[in-house]
Formats: sequence, C-alpha cells, structure tokens
Amino acid sequence: MRLDKHFESDGIKKISVFSTRRYLYNLFFIVPLAVMSIVLFNWSDIKSSIQHKIAEVGFKLEVAEINGRNHTTHKELSDALGLKKNEPILSINLSEKREQIEQLGWVEKAFVQRILPNTLRLTIIERNPIALLQTQNGHKLIDRNGEIIAGAKPETFGHLPVVSGEAAALSANGIIEILKTEPELYSEIWAIHHISKRRWNVLMKNGVTIKLPEIQPGFAWS
Repeated sequence: MRLDKHFESDGIKKISVFSTRRYLYNLFFIVPLAVMSIVLFNWSDIKSSIQHKIAEVGFKLEVAEINGRNHTTHKELSDALGLKKNEPILSINLSEKREQIEQLGWVEKAFVQRILPNTLRLTIIERNPIALLQTQNGHKLIDRNGEIIAGAKPETFGHLPVVSGEAAALSANGIIEILKTEPELYSEIWAIHHISKRRWNVLMKNGVTIKLPEIQPGFAWS
C-alpha cells in the first residue's frame, strides 16, 4: 500500500511539473508568436486605422506648397503627385512622390517635405535649357548635360543656338560656356556645328563661319 501511494504521489508530481512547463512554453512562445502573426497579417488595416484616427485630430493634408516651378505646369505636378485633400498626411509616401515628380521632363531634382500638421511642400529644380539639338526628327531642347528635355516645346526657345554634329549634345555645354565669354559675339550666333576630333564651326547670323579647334577653342575664340 505504501508503495502504491508512493507511485501515485510521484506520478502527480510529474504530471504537475509537465503541465507547468507546457504552460510556460505556451505563455512565452506560442502566445507571443500568435500575437505577432495577427499583427503582421492585419498590419495594413491597423496602420490605416491609426492614420485615419490621427487625421481626425488635424493631421491631414490641407495645403500643398510648390516652389521652383517655371516651365512645369501645375497640372503635370498635380497629376504626378496624386494627392487628395484631407487624406492622412502621415500616410503619404514622400520617396514615392519624389520619384514620380522626377519622372517629369523638366524636373531635374525634387524634394518633398511633410510639415505637420497639414502641409506638404514640394521644391523642384528644373533643367536649364542651353541649346536646340538638330536631329533627324527636328530640333530637340537639351540641358547642360546634353539630355533632351522631354515634353519641351523647341519653338519657344528660338533664341538659343542650334547645335549639330557628332557628340554635339554631350559637348554643347562646354563650347557654349566658352562662347559666352564674348557676350556681343555670342548674341550673334545662330548655330554651332561639331566636326568630331577636328573643330567647331560657329555660324553667325550675318553668314560668317568662325572655325574653332576642338582642342583649346577658348584661346582661339578670345
């Protein structure tokens, strides 16, 4: 009888210890894991709910400031931003908006700032047009990097010189900066033709052609 009682008592202790360990395992591992799973699977809903609650107390988009705009239209910027008045300001992805704005033809660089509680500030740096590039499809406006400004209207920049020839776009800014050192002469230029590895032909409005060497053209121009 004593042995039976001893084993019964020992068995109860073993079961009790096992149950306690299983309880602790569930408490410190299974339960947190389950909570994390619920949060992860529902995070977008939770995040959206939080953002809308914050918007209700004033953190919503009411003002959009735009700085640096000259050639880019308000409609182009508005369409690219895709903003909605009174949307939760904390839900706006600033990096995404910046990338969308920088896809616009005239925009070289963009900066998007969130100014709490209700303002989004957009600052853009537009491309600097320097010349009209002569191509098989007509004239294209180019910037100082030789890149074509998409969407620009060449006919509104007739005061800029026309550049042509091999690698003319990439070399245009360099030669134009040199030609600008003589303002009076530069104002009389209508076209610049690049003959690769040889020279630049500078065509004046009066019909005169000035030939400058490709190497050290500034010395000859001055």
